[in-house]
Amino acid sequence: MRQIVDRLRALEPELPEAQRALAALILEDPASVAERTILELAETAEVSTGSITRLCRTLGLAGYSQLRLALAAEQGARSARNTWQGDVGTDISEHDSLRRVAEAVVGAVSEVVARSVEGVDLVALEEVATRLAAARRVELFGVGGSATVAGELQHRLYRIGVPAWSWSDAHVALTGAALLGPGDVVVVLSHSGGTRESCDVLAEAVSRGATTVAVTNDPGSPLARHAELTLATRVRAVGLSTEAVLARHAQMAVLDVLYIAVAQRTYDSSTEAMAATTEAVRPYRHRS
Repeated sequence: MRQIVDRLRALEPELPEAQRALAALILEDPASVAERTILELAETAEVSTGSITRLCRTLGLAGYSQLRLALAAEQGARSARNTWQGDVGTDISEHDSLRRVAEAVVGAVSEVVARSVEGVDLVALEEVATRLAAARRVELFGVGGSATVAGELQHRLYRIGVPAWSWSDAHVALTGAALLGPGDVVVVLSHSGGTRESCDVLAEAVSRGATTVAVTNDPGSPLARHAELTLATRVRAVGLSTEAVLARHAQMAVLDVLYIAVAQRTYDSSTEAMAATTEAVRPYRHRS
């Protein structure tokens, strides 16, 4: 069955003058009309309550109460759709099969990973890798999803002997940044590049003379503008929600390339560290 708003829009040109004015008011703000009594609506539209009742019957409704309920239900459904699309995206509905969900996720992630790696500034990445390989201390910071990615990079760098720490608490990160100096590196991850905590941590590191690296989707963001070096992830909205699903994959793809570049520049010590760390955890690995 067609929704009330759609039916009303289709009927509007053919309605009598009073009902047409009423229809225009309803179409302009259905949610507001759903909250009004019949007397309030009649006064606002400057029509009689009889005109409202006749319009309801034209729509196939028993009366104004039924119209209000129908409008409220439609607005609730529209709000839910907007919320879903804002978080999950437009490519997947709540009714899709898991196969369809899996195909959409694979397609979107593959596209964003390829675009991010192809579009990254390799000159800047090479410089960042060189600074990390020679760093006295490396500190990484991110909040939300970026904190998870920062932690993953810290784990990889630490395993090959790079003295790296990752923070998601701004107070702790600011404390660490205040103790840095030339020869140290701070890598701050923020998809938007405008997160206040991220900008503050980077600014503190700048003031101490440390090398500052921004990993962000927006090369023109405040974070990127104040960083010495920037690695842009270049995610654009596709069928899946950019923030919720794609940003972390783009960040991790770029940082995977960065990690390997650091390992290449520290090949001897990295391979020695890889062997030592692998051996250290060998007793805890499952033996088939």
